[in-house]
Amino acid sequence: MEKKIRLLRKFSSFKIVLVYAIVSAFYIFTSDFFLEVFVSDAFLISKLQTVKGLAFILITAVLLHLLVKRNIERLSTYYQQIIHVKQQSEIRSKQSKEEYISLFNHSPLPMWIFDIETLQYLHVNEMACTHYGFSQEEYLAMTLRDIRPPEDIPQMEALLHKSLENENTSFSGVMRHRKKNGDIIQVKIKTSHVTFEGKKGILVSAVDITAEIEIQNKLIETNSRLQLASELANLGYWTNDLTKSKIVWTDEIYKIFEVDPQDFELTMDNIQTYFHPEDRMYFDPEVFYNFDEKMIFENELRITVGSGKLKWILVRIHLIRDNDGNPIQLEGIVLDITKRKMHEQEILESNERFKTLTKATAEAILDWDVINDKVFWGEGFNTIFGYDISNSDNYLWVKNIHPDDSQKILDDLNRALKNPTKEYFNAEYRFLKANHEIAYVQHKGILIRNNQGKVTRIIAAMIDLTEALEKMNKIELQDKALKDISWTQSHVVRAPLANLLGLIHLLKDNRELGVNDDKLVDYISDSAEKLDRIIHNIVQKTNETNP
Repeated sequence: MEKKIRLLRKFSSFKIVLVYAIVSAFYIFTSDFFLEVFVSDAFLISKLQTVKGLAFILITAVLLHLLVKRNIERLSTYYQQIIHVKQQSEIRSKQSKEEYISLFNHSPLPMWIFDIETLQYLHVNEMACTHYGFSQEEYLAMTLRDIRPPEDIPQMEALLHKSLENENTSFSGVMRHRKKNGDIIQVKIKTSHVTFEGKKGILVSAVDITAEIEIQNKLIETNSRLQLASELANLGYWTNDLTKSKIVWTDEIYKIFEVDPQDFELTMDNIQTYFHPEDRMYFDPEVFYNFDEKMIFENELRITVGSGKLKWILVRIHLIRDNDGNPIQLEGIVLDITKRKMHEQEILESNERFKTLTKATAEAILDWDVINDKVFWGEGFNTIFGYDISNSDNYLWVKNIHPDDSQKILDDLNRALKNPTKEYFNAEYRFLKANHEIAYVQHKGILIRNNQGKVTRIIAAMIDLTEALEKMNKIELQDKALKDISWTQSHVVRAPLANLLGLIHLLKDNRELGVNDDKLVDYISDSAEKLDRIIHNIVQKTNETNP
């Protein structure tokens, strides 16, 4: 506006002069022309020249008055406009300053202004006081160095020195600040040069990103652990963009398939060739397109890898649809389960061998999984004791211990279970068969414990000793009978035999003397009969000892 007024002043002065010159020239030439035409008297012309001069002065004075007056009115109008504009500008500036101060004070971000030369705080907002813990008075007595860890002050001063080289530059970056309670926080700051109360300063806004950085660090650590876990578990992730026919594998899948990422082109046809012919049916898109978004396809498939080995992989597939329900992407994981399948096969074969052994052995085997409370009953419980083991009954053994032996056996077992040093449980007791016959059994068990000494599994074998005990009883009876026979032979037989021998000697002596004693014959006959009865008794006992 002032520039316009200056131009207007110059133009008005020039215009007044121009109009004055034009009017004066026109008046002079026209008046002289008409005087020469209409007046011939020189004296009269001289008088008229004087009148003409006076008239010229009057006309030009009136003309100058009008021009100057008009120019003054225009300039006055412009000056009024300038004054009004300045007043409005001052009002707006004051409002803007008040709004700026209000915005500054009530900003949700900590903000402050500090003196460039002294680094002393000039003004801080409420959030800076709340977040950092310092009051307004404490801030105004501090410098920028007081909120920095001592080791970070040289870096701060270097940045400030660089910032002062160009007042038009601003700085944005991450710094460390110190709260009143000593906590160190990570903040993202942004600066700009300002003038505050006649002093050159720098306006700073700060965003506390400590929690964000901690979360990022945790995410980085978590991702690192997930990556390590994926490598340790042979777990890979893949996606198949159905709209672009683009397949993406993580590095771990390339390792599972034993192919080079640089040489292997990820197409469905190329991938399919690695799968077992019987498992390629799962590559039909129709298998997945009927999936609900919440469904996950899972299966164990076989692949032949680059080295020619057969591997087992666990595949989990999830279908993603757009808002219209159209399939747009497949994603999933691939887990190498070859070792697990080999172990499962080994366990299967081991279990089969165990089952075969239980059929071949003359013992009744039981395998009790204590943790899951499951019991495997060997074939002996059917062949020896007559029980139907097709019906799972965890209490088969407990229920059929002879009532007179049950309490003692169970008490002994409980004591063995609670004693962490016990590895074996052995007992002999009576066990009821399915036909209610009583079997005398020998029980030998192994207690398998975990690191805490708690029993997790019990494997036991029960041997039917009934027949063996019967044989032992017979042997004991035979032994007793033989001892009786031996005693009879050594004591009972000897008496009549000695009598018989003595009588025969007497009979011989009498015959030599010519004496005939019939009583001796009777005695000999009686002793012979007694000996015969004893021998007959021995033979009978001998026959009784034979089975």
